[in-house]
Amino acid sequence: MTGVGGGGPRIATFVSPHGFGHAARSSAVMAEANRRGGATFEVFTTAPRWFFDESIPGLFRQHREVVDVGFRQRSALRSDPAATAEALRSLVPFDERRVEALAAAVRAAGCSAVLCDIAPLGVAVAEAAGVPSLLLESFSWGWLYEPLAPEVPELGTAGAYLDACARRADVHVQARPLCVRDPAAEIVDPIGRRPRLDRANARRAFGLAQTDTVVVVTMGGYGEDLGFLDRLRAMETVRFVVTGAVACEERDNLLLFDNDSPLYMPDLLSAADGVVAKLGYGTVAEVWSEGLPFAYVTRPDFREMPPLEAFAAAELSGFRVSADEYARGVWIDRIPELLAMPRRPHAGGGATRVADLLLDLAG
Repeated sequence: MTGVGGGGPRIATFVSPHGFGHAARSSAVMAEANRRGGATFEVFTTAPRWFFDESIPGLFRQHREVVDVGFRQRSALRSDPAATAEALRSLVPFDERRVEALAAAVRAAGCSAVLCDIAPLGVAVAEAAGVPSLLLESFSWGWLYEPLAPEVPELGTAGAYLDACARRADVHVQARPLCVRDPAAEIVDPIGRRPRLDRANARRAFGLAQTDTVVVVTMGGYGEDLGFLDRLRAMETVRFVVTGAVACEERDNLLLFDNDSPLYMPDLLSAADGVVAKLGYGTVAEVWSEGLPFAYVTRPDFREMPPLEAFAAAELSGFRVSADEYARGVWIDRIPELLAMPRRPHAGGGATRVADLLLDLAG
């Protein structure tokens, strides 16, 4: 970690590696805490380092630790409850020796507070380290696991344990769009990272012409069958930027990136005219800020979908795409409709408020 923002507090951050949404949200808060108070960070997660290098360069040191499971996935749109339960067995209940070892690392780094993006292990570590914690969430794992408990009872047990730990956080913040309201928590607007480049410079950075009509297609860090690429190539008047490809390459009007490419998504959205993406928190928050027309792909087995859909329908231009419609490429014929929809940008967001709360905790 470099000395960027020297003189501010050191803060430990425990981030769920489930998708990129939690890493994006916590990165937005960390960037704001550095801007406002010079904070630097010890980041505990198995989310990829390149993501934080792109989001908060020079502000962190990463500790590759399994701090959360979330869901194991069969694909970007389908979870695997049995595999999730198997993974949770090695995490919960938290091993006291591991909690103490992580607390020792937090103390040794000089951290004065802990930020947890729905990784309740961080709350337990903060208690053991004797520092305050802030829990940031839009759902709880117990709430998400609950419908699956009849099929996999271990998920119900693990979810109840994780939620009980999360409730011990010193400060609890819920970020819209949220799933279940906790009256004891403060609500803030969606939290997304800021673009670093304006539209013209973002297009130059990605090799896109200023006159291009650009649509981003992304599944948010997961691979998915892209059998519809030839149909996208046939729509020659649109440039498609697609993530989750097998390899990085350019094919006619397609710009393809694999999931290991260090893309800073806010800059890509700054360059775009529309988005087709999995409906997930990080994408919703960053599309909400830009106000881009949004074709949102839903997951049939995920309890978070109805609240996210309701938010997207109320506050964004766009339309719903089912998982089956996405796989069959039905949405491709609706790209002209998507591009004709108005932009609905939003100023602000919740990162500033959460950063201020975190800096207050860190003293």
